[in-house]
Amino acid sequence: MPNKKIVKQIATTRIGFLFRSAHQVFPEDKELANRYVGLAIRYSQRARVKVPKEWKKRVCHKCKKFLYPGKNCRIRMQSRNGKGSHVSVTCLECNNTTRYFIKIHR
Repeated sequence: MPNKKIVKQIATTRIGFLFRSAHQVFPEDKELANRYVGLAIRYSQRARVKVPKEWKKRVCHKCKKFLYPGKNCRIRMQSRNGKGSHVSVTCLECNNTTRYFIKIHR
């Protein structure tokens, strides 16, 4: 039985590599980039490792496809005093909108 620390370390490096590869390959081959993201999510689930925050926000929560700003997702910023400021990310593949709220310190 392999050591759990080593397994988690290997999974973390592979997840990072797969997301970087998906980002590089997306303009030429969308399907390959989506395959890389699927593999990265699978690695994280198997090894019980969290996907890093900078990459987690680059995956659609509904269709699990890689989001590349300007190509298959739309990003909007909204600033509201009452409801709270947020960034809206809309996947253009499935029209799912995810909001990331911003805390403003006063």
